[in-house]
Amino acid sequence: MVGAAEQPLARWRRTRGTLAGVSVDLIVSGIGMVSASATTSALCLLDPPDLLLNYGCAGAHRLDLGPGDVIIGDRVVHFSAQIVRPDGTRDYMGFDYVADGARVQTGSIPTAPELVALAQRCAAQVRLPAWPGYATMPSVHTGTVASADIWTQHSETILSLHDLHGSLCEEMEAAAIAQVAAIYGIPFLPVKDVSNNELLKATGGATERGWPSLGEQELEVGRRAAMLVEAILVEVGSGAPV
Repeated sequence: MVGAAEQPLARWRRTRGTLAGVSVDLIVSGIGMVSASATTSALCLLDPPDLLLNYGCAGAHRLDLGPGDVIIGDRVVHFSAQIVRPDGTRDYMGFDYVADGARVQTGSIPTAPELVALAQRCAAQVRLPAWPGYATMPSVHTGTVASADIWTQHSETILSLHDLHGSLCEEMEAAAIAQVAAIYGIPFLPVKDVSNNELLKATGGATERGWPSLGEQELEVGRRAAMLVEAILVEVGSGAPV
């Protein structure tokens, strides 16, 4: 970005600058649904944006998705919103919120179709680098992004989530941002790149708490999603309709 400078947003780190003539705020929300919704709410209340782009890494929900592959989210689901019945069965609840004075109950939130189309056009032009150790170039897919404060490593659960939602990946922020964006009427698009595919290989424990960690790939996770987001913003700066 040109003229990048730190301009905190309430309690969150925000870097403001311009990219291809577009004023851009780069905000670090932190991990998780609460952090994402709080950050997005603060932005929408204090300094409403024209559009919201969320990028980062995700875990794959399909066998054919590998490290570095990019997901353009055309809809999001909140997969931890569910009822656990007395017999142990689970029913998905979806979203329940108020926008423009009307109650909205929906299984998923669609993202901005014009942003999806723009992202697809950009994906056809940008060259994404291969993941270290992989010979093939990353592929770009469009589909459902699933969110929850959950890291799913159990293969059968991952496949069940994919069967239920048609999800391509899971992460921990997009659904929260999508709901806030829907409430405030702001176009939203998530762009994620695959950092791990637990269907192929479980991510090992490497943290002090014994949790799985992607630390050894920390310079790679989210990088390809960021490259596509940059290309999108350049197109916006050139006058692409959004």
